[in-house]
This record gives sequence, C-alpha cells and structure tokens, in this order.
Amino acid sequence: MKQRQQIFLAGVGLVLAAIVCGVALSLRQARLNAATIGQARSSTWLAAALTPLKSLRLMQRQIATSGAAEAGKVPVLSLLKAPITTTGLGPIHLGMSRSEVEALGFKLLPIQGNGKGECQYYRVQDQSEPIGFMAIQNRILRIDIWPGSLAKTRSGVKIGSTEADLIRYYGKDQLEAISNPVTLGKTITFTPTNQAEDLYRIVFEVDDRGQVVQYRVGQFPAVSWPEGCF
Repeated sequence: MKQRQQIFLAGVGLVLAAIVCGVALSLRQARLNAATIGQARSSTWLAAALTPLKSLRLMQRQIATSGAAEAGKVPVLSLLKAPITTTGLGPIHLGMSRSEVEALGFKLLPIQGNGKGECQYYRVQDQSEPIGFMAIQNRILRIDIWPGSLAKTRSGVKIGSTEADLIRYYGKDQLEAISNPVTLGKTITFTPTNQAEDLYRIVFEVDDRGQVVQYRVGQFPAVSWPEGCF
C-alpha cells in the first residue's frame, strides 16, 4: 500500500511539473509574440513618421547641390529654402489671390476637412512640409506651420524653439502672451513695429514645457483665430 501511494504521488508530481513547464513556455511564447507585434507596429509608425521628413530632407539636399538658376526653375524647392516672414513665405505674399500664387508655379490643392464657407486651407502640390495656406474669398491671408515642419522664421524660430528663444529674438516688448487651455501653455503673439506691417502678426502656440508646438503668420484678424476656418 505504501509503495502504491509513493508511485501515485510521484505521478502527480510529474503531471504538475509538466503543467508548470507548459505554462512557462506559453508565457514565454506570448511575450515573444507581443514583442514581435510591438516591434512591427513601432516600425510601421516610425516609417510613417519619417517618410515625409526623408522626402523633405532629400529635397533640401537637392536645393543645396543646385545652382540658383536651377532652384529658380523649381518653385517648390525654392519655397522650402525660404524663411517665414511677417508677410509670407518666399515669393508667396499674404494678400495674394490663388491665381497669383499659381502663376508663380505653385499648384494649390484644398486640404479636405479644413474649410468652411469662403474660408479654405490649401497645400502646395508636391510639397511634403506640413504647411497650410488659409484663403478667404480666394486670397491667402494666413500661413500655418504645423507640427513636424522644419520651416523657420527669418529670426530662426521653429517648432521646438522655447519661449526664452522668442524673447531673445523678438524682445519682450513686442510679445503678448495669454493662457492657452488647449496646449496647457501660452499663445504668444509677435507684433512688428514697422507701420507698413501693422496688420500682420506671428502667433506662436507654446506647450506647458515652454516649447513652440506650432505657429502661424497672417493678417489680423484671421491670424488670431485659434481654430483656423472653424
């Protein structure tokens, strides 16, 4: 009888050991599968994020290796090289009509879901930069520089610049800051002192870390609308 009990207990022990090993192997495989899926998703997201940046940098390198005459023949390339100013971007000046912009060689395509009534956003065809051109009654009155853009102002401000950079470049007296409940930071507006530009503003959206997350340049009051055409 005692021998039978020992054999029975030994058998139970083997069964339990097999179950434990099976669970451990299943958990290990699950972790491997999760890691593989996570890596695949990360690779997909990373590739999607880097695609426009790679395209942009390739175009910028093409500008650097091209002569001035050649760059002038390719309007989109010259546009990428131009800084944002209080009155526009490169040869595109605020106040221009769509037909005047397209006459310069820039084909404007509507951005779906970003318009309302006579207010519509456009992007330049063949340009991957996240920049939107707001037109009201077919006139460009505002240019939005969205997250991911590498565009800089003439003073050197870009996405990722700090509030301290804004004060250093523009001076505290020309900046007006108000709280922004969306970014949990501030909306900081630069007003030029040049009387010829008194209708123009550059508006910077700063997050709770004090960094610029997006900005826009345009004529007042369109430039002050936080939700664009809406």
